[in-house]
This record gives sequence, structure tokens and C-alpha cells, in this order.
Amino acid sequence: MRFWLGWSFGLALMLIVLVWGFSQWNLRYYHQYIGERLELLVELRQGAIAEYFATAEAEMRFWSGNQTLVSAVVEMNQAWKAHGDSAAEEIFRLYVTDNPSPSGYLLNLDDAEDGSQYSALHKQVHESARQFVTRRGYYDFFLIGPEGDVFYSVEKESDFTTNVVTGRWKNSGLAAAFSAAKSGNKGKIIAMSDMAPYGPSGDAPAMFIATALHDDQDNFVGVLALQLPTDTILGIMAYTSGMGESGETYLVGPDLLMRSDSRFSQESTVLMQKVDSPTVQLALSGEEGRGVIKDYRGIEVLSAYMPLKIGKFRWAVMAEMDSAEVIDFAASERPALAGALALIYGLSLWTVWYWRGRRLPEQGSQADVAHLNLGEGDGSGGMSD
Repeated sequence: MRFWLGWSFGLALMLIVLVWGFSQWNLRYYHQYIGERLELLVELRQGAIAEYFATAEAEMRFWSGNQTLVSAVVEMNQAWKAHGDSAAEEIFRLYVTDNPSPSGYLLNLDDAEDGSQYSALHKQVHESARQFVTRRGYYDFFLIGPEGDVFYSVEKESDFTTNVVTGRWKNSGLAAAFSAAKSGNKGKIIAMSDMAPYGPSGDAPAMFIATALHDDQDNFVGVLALQLPTDTILGIMAYTSGMGESGETYLVGPDLLMRSDSRFSQESTVLMQKVDSPTVQLALSGEEGRGVIKDYRGIEVLSAYMPLKIGKFRWAVMAEMDSAEVIDFAASERPALAGALALIYGLSLWTVWYWRGRRLPEQGSQADVAHLNLGEGDGSGGMSD
């Protein structure tokens, strides 16, 4: 009994060590495997966002080289000055206050038909600009004069006819993009503002991209600006196929606020949720990699990170999955492992029993033969006596 108990305990201990070692290896394997997938997701998201902004920059360069548009801006500047000090109020009245279309549909008006030079220019620009923003998915299209006057806007929100240098929106993203573009060379510098709430658009998150416009003599005549929709960025980052129950990708700006929505929030987290994790800090400093950290929810996650340059700003592109789910993935192989180990344990005990059992009869047979020999010797001796 001691023999069998010893063998059973020894085999069980060996299997326990084997199970522990395999579990540790399996967990490291899944950490490596899922970590590499998260790094790939970060790279794909970064590439998609970078391509989106690169496309916007290319379209800006196309428009800045459009001489028809540049000529229209030169003439708008002249028409604006021709209206005198009341230019902003008069044009705002014609295209906003007296616009027959309801709010949100002011872009339907091509020409106020007041016979002014400005209205003729507005009609000339508006058809192509409206079609461009509608088909290409931009929110608004601006033409801004050299002094900061918003000559033209497709949407005609409260920023239309204001001055982005001295007016109520002088601290807005549009003003920042105008200021940066104004100092640039023709079509060379594409200025971009960071994502921030924009008052004229109901404080919705907005970004602006802008470039300087120059005439044939290379004189600065104004700025072209586009208001970028955030829906495209949110759509890219919200894709969760193949990311399990807890995987998510998101963006973080230099102010440590999200530039996309959290998968785990029913409300928008854009510019609302702060994320001050070690991996975000590393990404914002220009590094890339992965690590295990506590995320913005206070949950341990496997986190992959990579920087993304947006104009003069740097964002962090993040892909994360709960460590608990990574462990669950690794543990999913336990039933199959348990069955295999049970089979190995049973076969091991059977093998010991089999070989031990084969030796026992041999020892018994020898003893029996010896006993018989002794018995025969005693019998013959008795007969001889």
C-alpha cells in the first residue's frame, strides 16, 4: 500500500508541476499573441487616421491652386470693402436673417439676388463649394480675408461674416488655423487646429485645416479653411470586430482627453474622458510598444500604443484588452489539457501496476520452487532413514 501511495503521490506532484509550467507558458503565449494583435490594430488605426488627414491636405492643396477660387477671393475682398463698415451686417442679413431656408439649410441659397458684386461672387463659389463639402463629407468650407474677415461659409453659422482675429471667435480652432496658415507660403504649409469644442457648431468637437491663398504676384490674399467632421475619426476608432468583449481602440490628445469615444460609455467621451496612463504618456512622448497597466476605468489591461502626428500636435493611438479576458483566452484550453493529463495519469499508474505486477509472480514462482525442492529433500531423507 505504501508503494502505491508513493507512486500515486509522486505522479500527481509531477503532473501538478507540469500543469503549472504549461499554464505559465500558455499565458505568456497568449499575452504575446494578443499583444501583437493589439500592436497591429494600433498600426492599422494610425494608418487610417493619417490617411484621412493626408487626403484632406491633398484636397487643400488642390483648392489653393485653383485660380478661379483665388480670383474670387480677391474680388470678394474688394466687394467687402465696397460695402463699407456695414459689410458684415448687410451680408449676414442677406444670407442668414432673410434667408428663406430654415436654420440648418441656409446652404440652399445660392444668390440673394440683391444685384451686388458680392452676391454674384457668392453664387459663383457656392455651387462648387457646397457640392464639394456634401460629396466629400466635410462640415464647412471657409474663405477668409487677409485681415481675418470670414467672407464666405457654406453652412452660414454664427461665424459667418465675423472676424477671427478680433471677433467673438478669436480664440477658436478656426482662428488658430487661420493664424497658422497666414504665415505660410502658397500651398506649402497646411495648418491644422487640434480638436476642440466649436461654439458656432453648438460646441461640438471640431477640427480645422487651412492654407494660405496667393495671387499670381504671390501676394497673400486670404485663407481657405475646411471644418473637418469628427464622425469619420469616430467611425475608424469604433470598429471592434475581432476584439473580444473588452478590446477597444481610442485616441488621446496632448491634454490627455480622448479624441474618440470609449466602447464602455453610453455617452460620448470625446474631450470629456481623461486618460493619464503610463502607456498614453509614452505614446505622447513619441514612443511605441505595449505593456500591462491600469486603464482609465481602473482595470488592468494589456495596452498597445503608438504616436500620431496631427499638424503640430501629437496624439496617442491606443489599443487595449482587459487582462482578465487574456487570461480567459489562455484558460479556454484547460478542459482539453485536463483530459489529456487525466489520461496520462491513468496510463502512468497502469504502467507501474503492469510492470510491478509482472515482477511479483516471478518472485513468487521462485519461492514456490525453492519450497518444493526443500520439501522433496525432506521427503527423500525420511525414506532413506
